[in-house]
Amino acid sequence: MSLESSDSSRETLLRRAVIVSLFLSWALFGAWVVWWFLFRELTSRVIFVDLNPLESGSSMDHTAFRVALQQELLPWVPAVLLAPFVLWLADRFPLFGKKRYAHSIILLLGGTSFVVFCSLFQDRAARRQPIVAPTPAIETWFPPGLDKTPGGEFGIPLTKAIGRDPQADIPEAFGLPPEVDPRRLPGVIVDREDMKKRIERNWAQIASRSEAALAGLPSAPSSFIGFLDGFIFVALVGFSHAWTFFRTARKENERSALLLLRNAQARALALQAQLQPHFLFNTLNGIAMLVRKNPDAAEEMVTSLSELLRIALDGERKSEIPLREELHFTDRYLGIQRMRFGSRLRVKRSVAPETLDILVPALLIQPLIENAIHHGIEPRLEGGEVRILASLEEEMLMIAIEDDGVGFGKSGAGSGSGIGLKSVRERLSALHPGRHEFRIEKPSGGGVRMMIRLPARLVAHTE
Repeated sequence: MSLESSDSSRETLLRRAVIVSLFLSWALFGAWVVWWFLFRELTSRVIFVDLNPLESGSSMDHTAFRVALQQELLPWVPAVLLAPFVLWLADRFPLFGKKRYAHSIILLLGGTSFVVFCSLFQDRAARRQPIVAPTPAIETWFPPGLDKTPGGEFGIPLTKAIGRDPQADIPEAFGLPPEVDPRRLPGVIVDREDMKKRIERNWAQIASRSEAALAGLPSAPSSFIGFLDGFIFVALVGFSHAWTFFRTARKENERSALLLLRNAQARALALQAQLQPHFLFNTLNGIAMLVRKNPDAAEEMVTSLSELLRIALDGERKSEIPLREELHFTDRYLGIQRMRFGSRLRVKRSVAPETLDILVPALLIQPLIENAIHHGIEPRLEGGEVRILASLEEEMLMIAIEDDGVGFGKSGAGSGSGIGLKSVRERLSALHPGRHEFRIEKPSGGGVRMMIRLPARLVAHTE
């Protein structure tokens, strides 16, 4: 097994372990929530809220607020607990493909189970929720017999403490005239703590008589709650399918981009392979011309050509190389041409150092120089000069090959119809579609200037 496949398998196992851990953690959390809402024994069935504290200094009951908030969020609890499993079910049985009809039946059964579970959960949990009730003011007066009859746990609350001393002044009490002394009325007076104990002790009877009013929800879930649960299930399934389509589209885009890149590289390599025989033919033709005039120079030219071919063939499988390697190859080619033309060929080079590590198509500059020499310098008896320029402008690499030769119209210079120039155009289009520029123009001083503009991509250095 290769190192790359081993890393991929390890990554897959790690991802699966994380997913399983998350699902188990969520399942344990769900079990705790179910216990909390459905099976936990309540310490108190009634949570009292002090609406008229005597000297407590605070009217905020945090326990009552928590219970009220819990009851408001209760309808959403089962949907949140089941959401990961619904998303998994929708991803495992999508509504597309060859088995979409069978999957639709599975999702329909899953949706029905989802609604039933949510309804049962909400109904049972609502009946086990503590009731938030106001604490009687200070003391409560019960008329005769009211405290002994069913429902007689609620009397008339008094706003102030009456006290136990019959000689004390009688304060005003809610529901009674100021001149009436509750202590002299028939009935029973209980204080706040006694009232709490009475309600807690008789809660079973109170709940059986007033369940719909005190339990917060009716005995059966309404049709609206069932519709809401069904809508939540459909929304979760829709989200899962949308996420699946998004992932599929992203993978397809990545695959298409990779395919286009590989096709472009293959096309560039094919064009480069076509260019190498053309370059070899022209160079051998120059050697043949030197054999009769200067056999020693021809022999040296063959030696230089062998080294040049070694460099070219070593890079045959690469569609792009750093600019410094392309310039090194170009220098070897110019060395051969200097043997042929002697002092008639002059070369100047102005290359910015920051451009040397930028990738360029292999055999990009050599055809341009060959075109300048063949069409611009060779027709002139006195020869001429070839200039190589490279600079970086706004994240774009600028390459220019100039000559002061015969210019346009004399020998087809700048027409761009030769094999070398045609190959340069096609390879730039393959590697940088819509993001490059290649133009041929006539400078004011004569000759031909060939300009290339392409994205500046640095070589990826690997350790």
